[in-house]
Amino acid sequence: MTAIPAIYDDFTNYLFISNLYSQANRGKEAIESANQAFSAAKGEERRQIAKLTLATAQQMSGDYAAAEETLRQILRQTPDNPIALNNLGYFLIERDKNINEAFELIQKAVKIDPTNPSYLDSFVWAYFKLEKYPEAEKYLKEAAGIDTASSTINEHLGDVYQTQGKTELARNAWQKALNLASDIQDVNRLKAKLGIKTGK
Repeated sequence: MTAIPAIYDDFTNYLFISNLYSQANRGKEAIESANQAFSAAKGEERRQIAKLTLATAQQMSGDYAAAEETLRQILRQTPDNPIALNNLGYFLIERDKNINEAFELIQKAVKIDPTNPSYLDSFVWAYFKLEKYPEAEKYLKEAAGIDTASSTINEHLGDVYQTQGKTELARNAWQKALNLASDIQDVNRLKAKLGIKTGK
């Protein structure tokens, strides 16, 4: 009887496991699985995918310096990797670090893939940090139209509206974000913005 070939190889399995651990906020295990994926990777493209997964796991575990260095390693090897450009840019923005560099990184990612909603959302967040609110609103609306199921994009849109004094639009966007949110931290943060009391 002929053996049925495995659908997934070790590389794919370790990537999947690492992502599951990251979603469960188990950073140490996520890092271990990402490193195993890197060891199992054959070819430069797969090794870079493993490194991107590793950076996510490192960030999840709180090792921000390692996450930044991993992303910079990828960009030293492939300067036009749009995922690494976007992820590093967003990473820097979230830490209020090198905002101008972050903007340039994300702008480059958007030029490579101008309809990617994740890149557009990051681009908007860079505009927001630079206090360029009309530009942020423009690109966020575009991103929300492309990815209608993103809680993050709708939350950011609400933040931009609120900053410009568009309170009703902000509340509508936050409510939509809340309806789409699944992570408990996101849910609680959005409820706080909407003035909804959370249970103990």
